[in-house]
Amino acid sequence: MPNPSLTLSKHLSPAWTRATMLAVLFAFFGLFSLSGAVPADAAVKTKRIVLGQATNKLKPNCGKNFSRDCIVEGKVTGYQVFRKGTARKNSFRVPFSGKIVSWSISLSRPTKGVINKGGTDHPAQLPFFNDLFGSPASARIAVLRRVDKSKKGPPKWKMVRQSPVQILNPYFGRTVHFALSRPLNVIRKQMVALTIPTWAPAIWKPRSCSFNPISGVQDPDACERAGKDFTWRGSRATDKCKLAIDPDTGEPNEALKKTGPQQKVNSERRYGCYYGENALLYTATVIGKN
Repeated sequence: MPNPSLTLSKHLSPAWTRATMLAVLFAFFGLFSLSGAVPADAAVKTKRIVLGQATNKLKPNCGKNFSRDCIVEGKVTGYQVFRKGTARKNSFRVPFSGKIVSWSISLSRPTKGVINKGGTDHPAQLPFFNDLFGSPASARIAVLRRVDKSKKGPPKWKMVRQSPVQILNPYFGRTVHFALSRPLNVIRKQMVALTIPTWAPAIWKPRSCSFNPISGVQDPDACERAGKDFTWRGSRATDKCKLAIDPDTGEPNEALKKTGPQQKVNSERRYGCYYGENALLYTATVIGKN
């Protein structure tokens, strides 16, 4: 049965044209004059970064590739701390003040029915996760500001703004980009997190960490390295990190019953869970003034 602590990918072109992008930039920086003329050096006065771009080539788990564990995430707000390929810790920490103008998420295509491969029946993934977390699959991004920095323990974050919720089912099997009609203000050192109100097949976990009930972890040494290179924090209490269901009764454990994302603006929450060996596959595009 799929791991309930759960995450496919072809590229979908961004949901805007170059002209739309320029319009967003111009409107954001107040570059329109009364005559409609735009300063010739307007473009060079802006800067742009795509947070999370380093994991663009990673493929989310689940779907018909049964060589990796089927793992997704549900009912949580989380942000990547370490991801191999980035030069710094907290690759979703905003490096300069500006606006988030778009975000993306890479999705697998969960199976809808039982599939037999190599003599083994693989359970249907889509109905399993719908029953576990609710439907449809959905996500949004959130902007977090650190509070209580001087206190010990897991970091505490205040949620200051968030994007509209997007239904993900139509985009299964793709990387989809969502342009924000109302860009989100961000300030340097704030964090951009992924909020999953129900569930999302948007997690990469390496093949080396796949688990077999008989032989165990496929490649323990490689899996241990992945545990250091790819980590993220979730909005759960420290003692509610491991989601599980009883194999005999199918009932969710206490952590699964109580888990929930941070979706109330100005709410504060400690991010007490630190997960390794996987990556949340989302990005956020930030633009600002030089």
